[in-house]
Amino acid sequence: MASQNKTEDAEMTFGEHLDELRKVLLHIGIAFVLLFIALFAFFKGDIIDLIFYPSESDFITNRLFAKLADLTGSDVLRINADPLQIYNNKLAGQFMLHIKASAVGALVIAFPYIIGQLWGFIKPALSKETKRRTRLIVWKIVFWFFLGVAFSYFIISPLGINFLANYEANGSIENIIDVSSYVSTVLGVCLAGGLVFQLPLLIRLLASVGIVTSSWLRKNRKFAIVVILVLSALITPPDVMSQLLIFVPFYILYEYGIRIAKNIEKRNADR
Repeated sequence: MASQNKTEDAEMTFGEHLDELRKVLLHIGIAFVLLFIALFAFFKGDIIDLIFYPSESDFITNRLFAKLADLTGSDVLRINADPLQIYNNKLAGQFMLHIKASAVGALVIAFPYIIGQLWGFIKPALSKETKRRTRLIVWKIVFWFFLGVAFSYFIISPLGINFLANYEANGSIENIIDVSSYVSTVLGVCLAGGLVFQLPLLIRLLASVGIVTSSWLRKNRKFAIVVILVLSALITPPDVMSQLLIFVPFYILYEYGIRIAKNIEKRNADR
């Protein structure tokens, strides 16, 4: 009988956790919907301009590269100097563009609230020591996410647009960019950048549970360098300077991850 009561209590506790999770997801959903409606209804022009701005010659990154091209005399550094030819071939194309842009914008703006809500759900189950060691985790996740989004928007997006829009597999083919393709690329790159910049925190997590070690990361450093160099070469113009602008931050993140893993190992050894 006692065993049956314990089982019922456990089931009740599990059900209460599910109810709490549903509340968290409901709050997140409401926040997202409200932000989406606000962006869709009142900030259409601003969002669309923001997405297309990296392809324009007066975008800050493009202007800096133009100055660098003037100083070095290398026109290959002059990116996005000519306006893109962008078209829409779907009846609902621009409407879907508006929806997609508003949805991604709402997701980015709501990201701190989403992480805060999820952390609030997880935190009560953690030990005091774990809570102490992770007390700033929400701020760190949010910081690295927005840093990654900003880096992707100001650096990767204009470089990637310039490379892809001017790439020629055959000289007889003219590049006229579909608007949905352009928007998906820019929004996808920015979101991916926000996630990639979570690498230090991911390494911290994996090192904490013993899945990776600092020695393993150092051992595979050459492989990581090759991967980062290939990615840098794919999304930048064919010059060393542009490739370095992409390679250096990502490699710094990797080295920072090694340092994080080493500090965790040292702390565990001291304990």
